[in-house]
Amino acid sequence: MGDRPAIGLLVNERIGDEQLASVLNGIEEEQVPVELERSDELNPLALAHTAAQLSRLGIGIGIALDFIVITTEKLPAGSPYLATTLNRSVALDRAAGADAARLVKRMPLIDLTTLSNAD
Repeated sequence: MGDRPAIGLLVNERIGDEQLASVLNGIEEEQVPVELERSDELNPLALAHTAAQLSRLGIGIGIALDFIVITTEKLPAGSPYLATTLNRSVALDRAAGADAARLVKRMPLIDLTTLSNAD
């Protein structure tokens, strides 16, 4: 991760760009910068924790094995702030990305449970 303030996003190398589009769109809609890096790590908890540690904003997202995990630098590696299934719906992926950005902005989060069956 670079020196600019941005959400850290570590993604397993097996996850395609098209699978990330809605998550990235959600972050972009909240106008918070994000830095994406690929990794061979398969554990989304480890990816999120590492991303948060490397992020100057202290917020990290890990995506692997069909999961999106969002955490902060202050939380233990095994206790993320939130986790959801990747690509269950466009709305859910977008909301997860937006929620990561809203953590940075200290805004109320979108209730992901209401979107679980969207689209």
